[in-house]
Amino acid sequence: MMDKIKQIREAKAELENPHESDRINAIAEILAEIESAQRRAVVNQREALGIDPDDGRTGIDKDGRQAEIIDVVDAQTPGGPSLAEVWLEQCVESVDGDPAALAHYSAMDSDEWTEQIERWADTYRNAESGEIEASDRDLADHHISQKWGVSLSEFEQTVVQFNAATALEDLLAGPSKETEQAIEANTEVLA
Repeated sequence: MMDKIKQIREAKAELENPHESDRINAIAEILAEIESAQRRAVVNQREALGIDPDDGRTGIDKDGRQAEIIDVVDAQTPGGPSLAEVWLEQCVESVDGDPAALAHYSAMDSDEWTEQIERWADTYRNAESGEIEASDRDLADHHISQKWGVSLSEFEQTVVQFNAATALEDLLAGPSKETEQAIEANTEVLA
């Protein structure tokens, strides 16, 4: 019984700080090494065959990938970053801004998002004494494009309509899918 309690305490401590857990690091290291070795094989194949499919695929930094995998574990624990924050940090390049701040918008339901658009529009109208004749969405589009560098529709599709299942797939399978695409690109160049 005491061993079981000790194991539970150890597991809890590991989940409270997965980056410091030897077991979690070991698992993440193995996964990162597999992904890194597979990508390295594809890149080496390209060099040996003298081909360049021009798909931008390069090697995977094993240590960086290991940290990314542990970040996903951390996002699943109380006190860690949100999954949306980790996904925005690792997978979304099109939206400028702090992932932690952006994750706030991914947690909004449709009513909250509509209210946010209205607040932005009211702010713009109040700054101009109500003399702006544009829709709330047009004003929100202007605000978002100025602040985050994307259109309102892209922001909604990328951030507001965040999907946890898709994010997990991107975070955990993304590099393997990219390696698969690189293999297909090699085949296409050689065909």
